[in-house]
Parts: sequence; C-alpha cells; structure tokens
Amino acid sequence: MKNNFVSRWLTWLALAVVFSIACWYLSQWQFARQEEVSNTNRIIEQNYDADPVALEELLRPKTIWNKELEYRQVRLTGHYLLDNQFLIRNRPNEGNPGFLQLMAFETDGGAVIWVERGWLPTGSAVDAPDHVPITNSIHRQIVLLLRPAEPKLDRTAPKGQLPSIDLQAASQWLSETNVYKQAYGRLVSESPQSAKGLMMPKPELNSGNHLSYALQWLLFALMAFGAVFWSINQDRRRRAGQAPKKVKFLTRDKDAEAEDQILG
Repeated sequence: MKNNFVSRWLTWLALAVVFSIACWYLSQWQFARQEEVSNTNRIIEQNYDADPVALEELLRPKTIWNKELEYRQVRLTGHYLLDNQFLIRNRPNEGNPGFLQLMAFETDGGAVIWVERGWLPTGSAVDAPDHVPITNSIHRQIVLLLRPAEPKLDRTAPKGQLPSIDLQAASQWLSETNVYKQAYGRLVSESPQSAKGLMMPKPELNSGNHLSYALQWLLFALMAFGAVFWSINQDRRRRAGQAPKKVKFLTRDKDAEAEDQILG
C-alpha cells in the first residue's frame, strides 16, 4: 500500500514538474515579448521626432538594415521615377480599407529608394482607389521616415499592385542597380509639394500585457506544486485515520448574525 501511495504521488509530482517547465518557458516567451515591445517603444520615442539627417549618413544601398534606424527621419534630394510605382494592397487605416502608394525616387547621388507616398482609400471598384495622386519628376527635397522592407507574401496581385512592400519584387523592373532593397521611406514632407495620400499615423506606444502574463505563468507553476503537496498531505491524513483539513470560508461576519437575531 505504501509503495502504491508513493508511486501515485511521484507520478503526480512528475506531471507537476512537466507542467511547471512548460509554464516557465511560456513565461520567458512573454518576458521576451515585453522586452521587444519596450525596445520598439524606445526606438519610436527617440527617432520619430528627431531632426532629419542626410540619408547617406545612416544608410547606403548595400548596408545591412539596423532596427535602431526604424522611424529615423532622413532628408534627400532628387526626383521621382514616374514609371516605377505600385499600389500596396490591404492597408487599413483607422478601420478603413485602402492602399499605399509606393514610388521610386532617385537621389542626386544616383541611388534609388522607394518612397511610400501615403494612404489611399479603397474606391468603388474595390480593387483600386478611385483616385491616385499624380506627381511629377521635377527636382525636389524630401524628408522620409525609414522603414524596413516587408517580407514577400504568397499572394497574387493585379498589375501595378503588390501584396506587400517587397522591395526585391518592386525593384526587379528598375534599370538602376544602386537600389535600397533593405529599407524604404515614408514621406513626411517634400519641397516643392505635390498631391499625395494621407500619411499613416504615428504608432501608438503600448506596453501590452506581456509582463502580467509572464508573472501569471510563474504563478501557475507554483500553484501546481502547491496543489500536489496539499493533496499529498490530505491523503496522508486520511491514511492515518485523521480527518482531512477543510478550507474554511468566512461567509458572514458576527455583526450580521447578531443583526439577524435581533430582527427575529
């Protein structure tokens, strides 16, 4: 009997260990998510409203993308390549469906960077905006927010459109070879100005619930061991002929009971 008792509770203890290990890994995942969110918030806070610097000071066409550059403002001069533009599909803005306009821009130094020129609402035809802003190829100065290239999506799109800001796909029609394919720019301002879509809003700083979730997983692990040891103790008391301990819940206080007696 004793061997059966020990064997049974060793099994439950082993299950509690496995469950706790799983809880620990899940908590570490949530801690990592929290750190990632905090890091993103830090980058947005320090970069978004910083004074713009020359693009070449931060990034060149063959440079590997650095996440610390995200939302950094840069300035450059050159002209748009009007024959190289796309609409990026499935881009909601404040709950409304729409597109982003993406156009190639050649700098005075001969490099080409893709520029997101704003958001356009979905039109009556659904597969396209009712109106696409038209710019020109005159020389101008622009200010951009740097953004990383997006991954390729396994989706199709009509001619002149892309399912994501996949700069490898967008650049295959360019004759220029000195092209930024690791990053693009979100248009902040240009001089002289031309018609453009709505600028996407600044990302909200949100820490999320990852920290509380991480602590909850650790608490679940402790509760698992607590439940096993409490059950073992209850089982031992029964085997010893003692009444199991009961958890007492205080449902009413003495003042309430006295009041009931007075009221009859």
